[in-house]
Amino acid sequence: MTIRQKTRLSNIMTLFFPVLFIVIFFIVLLQTSLGSYWHTLMTMYSDDNGVLYARSMIYTYQQELWENNWGQGEDDNELVEINRSDEMYHLEEKLSKMGYQFMITKDGVTVFSNISDDVMEIGRSVAGDAISTAKTLTASRYEVSVIKNTFYHGDKVFCITAIHHEETDQEIVTYLRRSIIRYLLAAVLLFVVVSLCVNGIMSWWITWSVLIPLGKLSQATKEIREGNLDKKIHYDKVNEFGEFCRDFDEMRIYLKQSVEQRLRDEKRRKNLITGISHDLRTPLTSISGYLDGLMEGIADTPKKRERYLEAIKIRTGNLISLVDSLSEYCRLDMGFHYHLEMVDMKDFLHHYLNGLEQEAVQNKVQIEYTDEGGSYPVRIDQNEMKRVFENLFTNTIRYREQDTSRILIILRKNGSDTMIEVVFKDDGPGVPDDSLDMIFDSFYRVDDSRYKSEKGSGIGLAVVREIIIGHGGMVRAENRRGLAVVIRLPIAKEDFDETSVNC
Repeated sequence: MTIRQKTRLSNIMTLFFPVLFIVIFFIVLLQTSLGSYWHTLMTMYSDDNGVLYARSMIYTYQQELWENNWGQGEDDNELVEINRSDEMYHLEEKLSKMGYQFMITKDGVTVFSNISDDVMEIGRSVAGDAISTAKTLTASRYEVSVIKNTFYHGDKVFCITAIHHEETDQEIVTYLRRSIIRYLLAAVLLFVVVSLCVNGIMSWWITWSVLIPLGKLSQATKEIREGNLDKKIHYDKVNEFGEFCRDFDEMRIYLKQSVEQRLRDEKRRKNLITGISHDLRTPLTSISGYLDGLMEGIADTPKKRERYLEAIKIRTGNLISLVDSLSEYCRLDMGFHYHLEMVDMKDFLHHYLNGLEQEAVQNKVQIEYTDEGGSYPVRIDQNEMKRVFENLFTNTIRYREQDTSRILIILRKNGSDTMIEVVFKDDGPGVPDDSLDMIFDSFYRVDDSRYKSEKGSGIGLAVVREIIIGHGGMVRAENRRGLAVVIRLPIAKEDFDETSVNC
């Protein structure tokens, strides 16, 4: 059974069972002591000759007389014959069927009468002279009943007299059944009709308030099943379904991000395999070529053999360096646990540069350092951060186009005092602007150096990015008359004591 059918059935049952219970309850009560009270009530409002009903009919007849005759603005003195409407004929017929004959007088002059002299005498026998002198009269004895009603218009007096003098075949309905039960049944019927209408409207409203979001969710699940993760659910109602749709949409976004991340990881793995294959093939091919030369006797002099062996040693060293870099990158990519310590970045850089001084002289590199003063508290893994600057230093030497290099290191804070910046700038050739965002990808090299694998594996800057991201920072590259690598690290929140730092 569908939700719509269940909703409709529940609303119908909500109406049907209470009404059925009330009906059964009253039927049972009528069979008990309540039945005697009901009989008393019916007797109290009994109307054997239809007197009460006839009085109401005469009042209605009086209104019709006024509206169709004396209420038309005509000269009352010239009135000879009564103008009868269809409603008046209907009223006369009903009074006649109930056994009543009546007479209408104006200022004592009879303008209409169907009462015979015998019937009038019968009426006098019950009401006496009051039938002529009384303004309002209701008298009844046995089967005879006399009703008289007088009404006025200006100085004119109008009177209607009705007499019931014999039993009739017309069923006399009690006043209670005619005036109370009838309206009670009408009220019950109206209640049932209104309840059905309200239940129908509420069923429609509740059904659609459920079916609309369910339809949107169903459509969204089909879109996801077909691979479309961009289908947003447009349902902003502030209710349980609205909250569920928002949660579903958040799940869709999370799933989309997961799929995109998986595709990126897959692409990175493919690039990694491609890069490894290329960077292994080049030195291995070279080593194989030199070994063939030695085995086939091409290197036929001691000097040639020494040169071949030296080339094999260099290519083997490149392979070892590649494997080490790859191992380091995989270690970081798999979620390396950093040993973070509270450090002043300025002291860390001073300590690192002092240890690098001899190597810089050997590689003809001039290093300049500057900062803005003050302390630069950060939490870093000192060994891993040294690896960052070692890779940047090696990258500068590897890709320079001159015999000497000049490196500028700038330490500063940003305007909001939430991050520190370390700028590592060299005077090398830089990289094309369209490659700046990709040089931190594993095995990426600028096109003109792609096949010069002896210059590097293309993993060094990827390792730099992994380490900086692992410290909660970010890194980017810029062209500033050379390549500038900008590293941003969060400032440590705790109070910093410079005397406690040990680099």
